Amino acid sequence: MKSINWRVRLKNKNFWVTFIPAMMMLVQVILSIFGYSFEVEKVQGKLLDLVDAVFTVLVIVGVINDPTTVGLSDSKAAMEYSQPK
Repeated sequence: MKSINWRVRLKNKNFWVTFIPAMMMLVQVILSIFGYSFEVEKVQGKLLDLVDAVFTVLVIVGVINDPTTVGLSDSKAAMEYSQPK
């Protein structure tokens, strides 16, 4: 049973606005585990903090969450969409 209409979700601009920063944060965390650090200078470190904060807010907005339904599933109507509304 499909609970998310991924074909339509991938066509939605809001999905990509939140998905890309989430993936960049994931890459940053994984690289830091292996000892790679993005901080080169103090100014760049502060800029990185600002970018991280913006990415965090975008992720909080929701990558796959449909706020019009309960839980993470799409509604029956959304499952029948062929384009985002």
